[in-house]
Amino acid sequence: MEDDANQSPSNIVPVALAVLGIVLGAAGLYFGLTANQRLNPINESVSAGATSSAKIEKVINGFQTQVAELAAQMSEQSKTVNRLRVYSSQGEQAVKKLAGELNTNRVQIVKTAEMLNEFAAAGFRAVPATQVASAAPNDAGSQAITAAPGAGRSYVIAPGDNFGKIAGKFGVAVQSILEANPDADPRRLAIGQTIQIPTK
Repeated sequence: MEDDANQSPSNIVPVALAVLGIVLGAAGLYFGLTANQRLNPINESVSAGATSSAKIEKVINGFQTQVAELAAQMSEQSKTVNRLRVYSSQGEQAVKKLAGELNTNRVQIVKTAEMLNEFAAAGFRAVPATQVASAAPNDAGSQAITAAPGAGRSYVIAPGDNFGKIAGKFGVAVQSILEANPDADPRRLAIGQTIQIPTK
């Protein structure tokens, strides 16, 4: 009897420890399940946040791509504007040059018209082909000019002279001066050039 009494308390301790272990295990399992259930929404939130972050990053990358494309377009447009400025400047210079040439031509036309008016006022007529003296080369290689009959004295062309003025100065017809100087071009008289003035 004494042995049974001595062994009872010692047998209770392992049983108590086992029961305590079961209780603690059950409590741990309960808390573990509860914690897992509480962590699931957090994990879902974190996952959703990561997805949102990826979407935002994709949108930002799209914006950056658009900005780069716009910068490239702006650069091309800037080059085009610079080219147009160069073309505009060249066109303006060409127009100025053309205007200068047109003005020069206009002055020349006015001078030619004045000369024709002077010829007309002096009684200028075309020289018949049969009356033009022929020119033949001489030994030195130059052309010998045969003056028409009736050639009189010589005259040296002065600045501003033309056949109309010369004809009026000497009282002869322009046609007579032309016939006396078949080698002289009335449109290209040179200062110092010598011509023949026919007698009346």
